[in-house]
Amino acid sequence: MWKLERPKNPALPSSYFWTWDHSTNWVLDDPGLQNFGCANKYLKRPETFIEDYRRLTDLAAGLGVKGILIWGFLRDSHGGVEYAKRVADYAASKGIAIMPGVGTTWYGGIYYEGDHPYNLETFLRKNPDARMVDENGEPQEHGACPTHPAYIDWLTEGLQWLFREFPIGGANLENGDFLVCHEPRCKAHKDSWPADDPDFFRLQALSYAPALEAIAGELKDKLVTYATYTGFLPGSDPEGKSHRFMNCTRPAMFDRIHPDGICQWTITEMVHFDQLPLKTFLDEGAPAECFHNPRWPNDIKPPSTRSVGFLHQASQWNWIGRYDLAVSAIKEGCLKAYRTGLEGVSIHGEVTSRHIPWALNYLAFSHFIHWPEDSLREFGRKTMGQVLGSESEGELFVE
Repeated sequence: MWKLERPKNPALPSSYFWTWDHSTNWVLDDPGLQNFGCANKYLKRPETFIEDYRRLTDLAAGLGVKGILIWGFLRDSHGGVEYAKRVADYAASKGIAIMPGVGTTWYGGIYYEGDHPYNLETFLRKNPDARMVDENGEPQEHGACPTHPAYIDWLTEGLQWLFREFPIGGANLENGDFLVCHEPRCKAHKDSWPADDPDFFRLQALSYAPALEAIAGELKDKLVTYATYTGFLPGSDPEGKSHRFMNCTRPAMFDRIHPDGICQWTITEMVHFDQLPLKTFLDEGAPAECFHNPRWPNDIKPPSTRSVGFLHQASQWNWIGRYDLAVSAIKEGCLKAYRTGLEGVSIHGEVTSRHIPWALNYLAFSHFIHWPEDSLREFGRKTMGQVLGSESEGELFVE
């Protein structure tokens, strides 16, 4: 595993790898491997969970990447609390921040899957009146109503338990994408909210606000992010197809939630749809082509106090697929994020670095979160030179 020389203070310090446990495949001889899906069952051996993340932790430490986000951090099927502690302990020993994925009103809760008090399904079985309500007034099977008093207590207690129980370096909050709850309390709450603000942002605020307050003492020192599922372009897409837009000028939730939480914006559709040719960056770290992009206007900045960007390129969630080279998109995303004032960028960390395109993706990510203004030639000298044995070999490689 690489151990590269890196500056102590990266240009994009709050950067991390985003993963699902079931499809993070660094151990390749487990019969339960999966390379697709969301909310899948975990089919690998429990000990593989520990080894997959040990190897990814070593990669992050060697590349100077701050964190690893894990959806499915806590599951009965891979050792529950004990094995999660082993993963977090090892990462902490290497200076890497483990960030459990926390579903606030959907996506499993604090304990993603299993018979545990802080699992969302377990909570809803015991508190059926706390279920989210659909537009017909019917309780939904999985989601929680974000205004139910018992739910707010459960979320607060669960998050405090998570940070108390495990040596983690942060967390990632998701409420369940574009949800709306029609329970009478939630509908009444809308009267106190700006009428032109999208309902899905209001629903995010209803769970993100108490979640961030519950762990307010952790926010300055740890990497606690929350997902919007959108980019930060004001207004709406005329065709109604793109998630680049916020569908408003400025979401009101930023006046209601703790400013020290870090907003995770999806910048996947803000960089160029087709990757710029790598030769564009060969001798220019900030070529004009990067800034002639209506998908990410140069004067647009996110409305959140603290922000990071999430790129889906080179994953199952993108037209640039899971096993593809995405060096150009990573370079562009890091450069634009840095110029826009974001604190970090995240990419997926699921594919082993034995796969050559992903080895290059990881090396490029490491380089450009530290030096986002660098050219590809500088990447060759500073980073590939360490991998290949000399600056001249690294430069020759990128040429």
